[in-house]
Amino acid sequence: MISCCFLGGSSEVEANQVFKIENIEVDETSHTAIAAREEALKIGQKKAWELLVRRVTLTDENSQIVELSFDEIKSLVQSYEVVRERVSPVRYLATLTVTFNPNLVREILLKNGVTFSETPSLPILLIPVFETNGVSRLWETPNPWMNVWRENLYDDSLIPLIIPEGDLQDIKYLSAAQAISEKLVHFNPIMKKYGVHKVVVAKISRKFDLVDNLPFLELTSRAPGQGDFEETIIDIIKIPPDTDLDALMNAGKQKTIRSLNEAWKKQNQVVSGVKQRISVEIPIVGLKHWLSIRSKLREIGTLKMSELVSLTKKRALVDFWIMGTLKQLDNALQYKRLALFENNNLLILCELSNTMTKVCDGIKSNKN
Repeated sequence: MISCCFLGGSSEVEANQVFKIENIEVDETSHTAIAAREEALKIGQKKAWELLVRRVTLTDENSQIVELSFDEIKSLVQSYEVVRERVSPVRYLATLTVTFNPNLVREILLKNGVTFSETPSLPILLIPVFETNGVSRLWETPNPWMNVWRENLYDDSLIPLIIPEGDLQDIKYLSAAQAISEKLVHFNPIMKKYGVHKVVVAKISRKFDLVDNLPFLELTSRAPGQGDFEETIIDIIKIPPDTDLDALMNAGKQKTIRSLNEAWKKQNQVVSGVKQRISVEIPIVGLKHWLSIRSKLREIGTLKMSELVSLTKKRALVDFWIMGTLKQLDNALQYKRLALFENNNLLILCELSNTMTKVCDGIKSNKN
């Protein structure tokens, strides 16, 4: 039983999702369709590398990446897929998906001293509030800020964002006044509806400068902090005459996404290839349950290797080799509905299901 349950190996499934770059559009012309296709695939893989670096590194770390030749980039590519293509005698158009080899990418980033984060966040519910003339709008029209968020939400970042539908249920669960209050309890019904554990209020306020009386947009985000909510000013955007307000708001949307991602990546940075070893006890309800948890663990990027020490019908004792901190490991585990807690100086890994949460609560209450 124990021999079949060794958990060695790296976390390829979850890593492949982070290291997969989709929707790369290429359009090249050459003397023949074959030559155009070769050039397009070459350019597409270069674009994919740039997007991957942008996804997993902080903005100020991007400049530290050495310029790689196409052959070097090609050596990092695990596979690519042509999703759509159109061909003429001299032109080639396509949309590509490129998947990089996680281990090789980590190696080259660490070799060049570049910190990175490969841990995806759980989905976040983003509430867009538009404030003008001292009046806050959420579901009411007009709310151009909400409209901007509902258009082209696709993003290749580590944080999946959910924008509320604005149906009658949403209107019942949360008002504009509640959205800008400091009480997290107001958000519980709508968070439960969308199945999320975190909410961010992105507010854009149209104000006027007291000095020159010119309009500007103040962009803020509010998220749960030490108390209830902490507000962060993301940017102040001046509104020049004859400016397209939607274009400014689209810029504000990208700045909000970037701000959320930068904060997340700072929390989950891998700064070296050094691994630390920790021992973890995992409550289980039989072999099938253990195999299910083992499958989830194999999808954790910061978990480099795990070795089963002992296994019974009720628990597995496992040694982990991890990159980064325990907090970073816990962030990655939460994405798979798993969580760490400490009990009598022993780390317990608990599955966040109804049955196992009760078991783990019992362990916590029986401290020696």
